[in-house]
Amino acid sequence: MHGLIFLQLQRFVQQQGGSRAWEVLLGQANLPKKSYAPVRDYPDEEALALFAAASRMLDRSAAEVLEAFGVFLAPQFIRLYGRLIQPTWKTLDLIENTEGIIHTAVRAANPGAKPPVLDCIRTTEDELQIMYSSDRQLCSLAKGLVKGIAAHYGETVTVADDACMQRGDPFCALHVSRVPDGPAIQEHLTAAIQTGLYESTPFSGAAWPAQSTARERFAFLKPAQRGDELGRLGEYRVLQLVGQGGMGIVFRAEDTRLGRLVALKVLQTRFIQDTTMRQRFLREARAMAAVRSDHVVMVYEVGVLAEPPFLAMEYLEGESLDACRKRIHLLPLPEVARIGREIALGLAAAHDRGLIHRDIKPANLWLEARTGRVKILDFGLARVNADASQLSQTGLVVGTPAFMAPEQARGEPVDHRADLFSLGCVLYLMCTDEFPFKGADVLSTLAALATHDPQSPRTVVAAVPPSFSDLIMHLLRKDPAQRPADARIVADMLQAVERCYAAASLITPATKTNNHG
Repeated sequence: MHGLIFLQLQRFVQQQGGSRAWEVLLGQANLPKKSYAPVRDYPDEEALALFAAASRMLDRSAAEVLEAFGVFLAPQFIRLYGRLIQPTWKTLDLIENTEGIIHTAVRAANPGAKPPVLDCIRTTEDELQIMYSSDRQLCSLAKGLVKGIAAHYGETVTVADDACMQRGDPFCALHVSRVPDGPAIQEHLTAAIQTGLYESTPFSGAAWPAQSTARERFAFLKPAQRGDELGRLGEYRVLQLVGQGGMGIVFRAEDTRLGRLVALKVLQTRFIQDTTMRQRFLREARAMAAVRSDHVVMVYEVGVLAEPPFLAMEYLEGESLDACRKRIHLLPLPEVARIGREIALGLAAAHDRGLIHRDIKPANLWLEARTGRVKILDFGLARVNADASQLSQTGLVVGTPAFMAPEQARGEPVDHRADLFSLGCVLYLMCTDEFPFKGADVLSTLAALATHDPQSPRTVVAAVPPSFSDLIMHLLRKDPAQRPADARIVADMLQAVERCYAAASLITPATKTNNHG
């Protein structure tokens, strides 16, 4: 198997379990500590041993691990082979052309490489049949790649396997259907939920175990009293597993006292005796519970004495700003101003409590169904200004590089103005469909953050008003002292932009005039 797969597997494993997870996985697979070169081939047996060890360590089936890895792998490959991909392509277009363009290029560059043979038939604009053949029989990896490609393009697909080599068929046959955009999409999707303490991982894209298996996995739950339950935790009927991250598990649950749905986050059982992780969990809970704003996810209850500890939050329906942006790309500029104003109001409420979010980005911003109201999520990296305690490793850069303030990237102390810089990055992206600071990897992105001054949004998209463009560039000043003084000032300035649009009745979407890659 190609060394590039091993390198991406290493990245995937470290994302799931931290920097030492790869070393632990090698040991579990009875493989020596080694580095894999991206230009070499390695025995298939080593990859299969690593997948099997990951399955044991994560208490997941091999199929689930492979599918999750496929979801993770898809955007990495899209970035790697981006020069071969037409900018107008979407999910089914890319899949349809994978064999003829990308796999051919892979074989030409590395004659020893053996990517699977794909035979794709486009039956309709929204449907595709894939015949997949490979001696490795990694069908679940292929399913994950399809889902990962769809996620990259902000589309929703269903994947059905009509034939499978692991069931004795001579090849795998996948029937891929794209769910059309528009209101009807809600009929095809389970209501999504992301909350302030839900750390999304590639496993959120994989199929979850059946209800009976899930009950066995979550032994900390009290026995179910109804057929639709996984079990009980305190006064909550736990109904469905939504997802899990490195620190917690998120369920959809019902508060039996009030009869309302909640998002219930539970500390992973393996961390119950870990003082540091309990402190972090409770720090997040207190950070969120302290803020009262229409634009910050609401905490109903913190189960401090429960085993495991839990956090009950409002149940949100809708989609993340990240998913919305990938689906629509360029929102109408008045809508961008409204979203930015509501983010600023949520930040102002957090800053009033002395909290700095430190990870404002589209994936942590939720647009509620029907109203489009913004909710700020994920206070997992939040810090109290006066709190000198460090629960993270000394010198560890935390946050998301593409949206991170320069002082945060340097590991220096930060204040509320770091969140304003991140808001500037979000607004720049929404106005232009481009990141203000770009790089092929983390290090090059951080380098761009330190040395690069982006072009103004108005230079990229002529429809952005001068006042709006100037505000965004003001937020992106590298010196915190040169940014706006606080989030409420930013909210007021964005409201002025909205009023200008209302007065001019300017509601047409932005049109990109230049593409500065």
